[in-house]
Order: sequence, then structure tokens, then C-alpha cells
Amino acid sequence: MKIRILSKYSNQGISDGECFWEEKQNQFGSVERTTSFSGELLLEFQKDWSLFVERVLSQNPKRTEFFDKLSKKSDNLEQIVFAKTTPVWRTPGFVGNIQILVDPEFSPIPWEILKTHQGYLFQNEKFKRGIRIEHKEKEISKKSNIALIICNPVKSILLDTVKEECATLYPILEKKFPLRILKQDHLTKIRFIEEMNSVKYLHYAGHTEKNGIPMVENQFLSMNEISSRSFSHLELVFFNSCYSSFDSKSQSGLTTSFLKAGAKTVIGFLYPVETTLAKEIGISFWKYFLESKNAEKSLNKIRNQLFKGSGREIITAISLVQFSTSSKVQSSKRILSLVSGILAVLFFLVLSNATKEQSEIQTSGGDLPQSKLEEVTQKNETKVLPKETFSKTDPLLLKIKSLSHLEFKKQAILFLETKHALLDESQKREILESIFSEESSEEKMFYEFKTRSGF
Repeated sequence: MKIRILSKYSNQGISDGECFWEEKQNQFGSVERTTSFSGELLLEFQKDWSLFVERVLSQNPKRTEFFDKLSKKSDNLEQIVFAKTTPVWRTPGFVGNIQILVDPEFSPIPWEILKTHQGYLFQNEKFKRGIRIEHKEKEISKKSNIALIICNPVKSILLDTVKEECATLYPILEKKFPLRILKQDHLTKIRFIEEMNSVKYLHYAGHTEKNGIPMVENQFLSMNEISSRSFSHLELVFFNSCYSSFDSKSQSGLTTSFLKAGAKTVIGFLYPVETTLAKEIGISFWKYFLESKNAEKSLNKIRNQLFKGSGREIITAISLVQFSTSSKVQSSKRILSLVSGILAVLFFLVLSNATKEQSEIQTSGGDLPQSKLEEVTQKNETKVLPKETFSKTDPLLLKIKSLSHLEFKKQAILFLETKHALLDESQKREILESIFSEESSEEKMFYEFKTRSGF
């Protein structure tokens, strides 16, 4: 099950939100559920949650005290987002995967603390978190198997733990990959981009800020400088630092920036993490990953261990998130390839049939009556389509014409035919193709269309 949490324009200047999902009904098939919520209330909840995390990290409450307070936070979040609607995963007997896809400004919200009929989402191994972004993948010219460790403590209080983390990870990773290490004294923007251009795995240990990475010589690598690069060769990124997965309305976080640059999987923390605990998590993750080659299973193993601890360990497990994104461009290419293949087969069948009938005419010589000859010739001419009529078989146009939502159909065709101030023809097509590639109802696709096209 996919739950989409979208932001929408608000006159108050704070993004309100809408939540979409589909529930299977035995008698009626799939039923779409929608709830709207106040962005202002959600922002207040985010601020309150940040204070709660700080208190837990500093006071380290016992499990019973922690879960008592966590239960209240969870009920509050559910009330804000779902109001009178009961989330389907709270229904006894619910089984299946749950994936929450959120717009970046709602990413800092701890969706993992929502309750299920068996506990919390963060205790459900089938729960996944996603983020709604767009990116274009650059075709990879050569495959890499190189791992890169970046050690950038920045702050004096991090020097010892970061040094220990890097020293422990180096021999572990070196046994499996060609390995490079980039330390704080040599970490500049140019060196960062140069090293990143050829690595498959990245582990960052040290300090980051909500708006980027501080470097030597007062340099600062911003989020935009990351998201504008092409890092589609990056298979896995682990940012073992505070706020590395924190997003806001005004800016993308490190996690989102790397996803926009093309990285396949990015792991980070939504909120602060205690330094010794971060060191242990970073080392454990790569040990487990090298055994399983599966980032998701490795994180679940770490979370299960943290859940057995005190409030500090549990809040860290909630804050530790993994984002993965599949390329919509690739999805569109697959659809286009499939449609092209079908058209090629149909054309071949038409051409074969035309050749057969033409052969029939030639074999019969002059024995066919003139009327029959004209009938067969006319039939052949209609089967071999003129070049200009192939536009009618445009896969995108066919999808639009198959819509039962009349207003969506009308607006989509008008969008393609009307000159846009900001989008060229290929960009307009790309928007529509990416919307159609998602498995959702026409109502949700129409909402997506209005949101992303500005039409």
C-alpha cells in the first residue's frame, strides 16, 4: 500500500497537505481515501517533536517513560493528519507492505511513530519511507566498484569518534572494494566533486548542517551544488551525521539533494544523533551490508538492536531513515519501448498480409475481375499506413484519450497543444509520462497534473 502525502498551496504561506491512499474492499474493489490537514498544525508538531528528541538525547529516559510519551505524540500526529479517518493499518488483521511517499517539506515529520494494530510503523519490517522528487538520470558510461570514506569532524567534540569510525571502517571496506579516503584537511569542493565522479559507495562520517557541508578554508558545499551534479553511478550513500535527512519548505536536505543528483539509495538521520552511537551504527551497517548486500535488511537489523535499548537508542532508530527512488525517466523509457515493440509487430503483420494479397494478385494474373482487383488494391493501401498517420498512435496521446476523467482528458490535450511560458514540448511530455507511470487513480493523476504543470 502506498500513502501519498502531498503539499498544497495555502494563503497563509504555509503549505497545507492532503493524504491519498487506496483501500481494498471485498464488495466494491478499491476505494480511494483522502484526508486534508493543516500545514500550520503540522509545523507546530514538528517543532514540538524536535524539542522532544533533544530532551530524550540529553536525559535518556527509561523505556516505560519513553513509550508513554511517544504514545501521546503518535496519537497527536494521527489526529492532525487523519482526523476522524482511521488509517487502514490500524485495522486488526491488516497485512501487507506500507510505503509513505511525502513531499520534501513534510519529510522531517516522524511518520514512523504512527501506530498500527501491532505497535508502531517503525517496528514494522515491511514499512518503507519514500520521498517525492524528480530527477533525470545520466547514462552511466562506465561501471565503478570504488568505495569512498569522507572523514570530516569539523567540531572538536567529534574528532575522536570520527577518527575511530574511519579507522575501523577502512580495513573492513578495503577487503571488498577499491577504497579511497578523503580527510578533513583535503576536503574541498573541487576534491569532493572529483572523487565523487567515480565511486559506487559513499560513507560520510562527521558534521553536516541543515543547508550543506562545511569544509576547510571556509568553504561550504550547498545543497544546490550537490543536486545539480550527476551522481547516477552512486548505488549507496550513508551520511552518518546530524540532520543529514532533514528537509524543509525552503530547501532540500542532503538526502534529497543526492537523490536528485541520481543516487539510488541514501541513508541519513532526520534529527541529531549522539556521537558514540553514530559511530557504532556506521560501523555495524557496513559489516551487515557486506554480508547481505541489502541496505534495507542491514538497517532493520540495526533498528531491532536499538529498539531493545533505552529511549536514546529508540529515538535514534526512529530518526535513522533510508530513501530510495526509481527513475521515472527509465520507467517512461520502458513503457515507450514496450509500445514501440507492439507497434512494430502490428506493422509487420499488416505488411505481411499486404504482401500475401499482392502475391495473390500476381499469381492470379489477369484472371481477377477488375472490381475484385480494385477491392484488393484499396484494401492494401489502407493497411500500409502513411507516415503522417503514425502520430495518431502516439503512446502518450492514446493514454490521454483512454481517460474516463473528461476534465483531465480535456486539460491534458490542451496542455500539449498550448505554448507554455516555462516548458518546452519535451518537458511537457515528460511531466505527463511520469504521471501516467504511477499506479494511481485518475483523480490523483489529475491532481498531480494540476500541481506540476501549473495549468
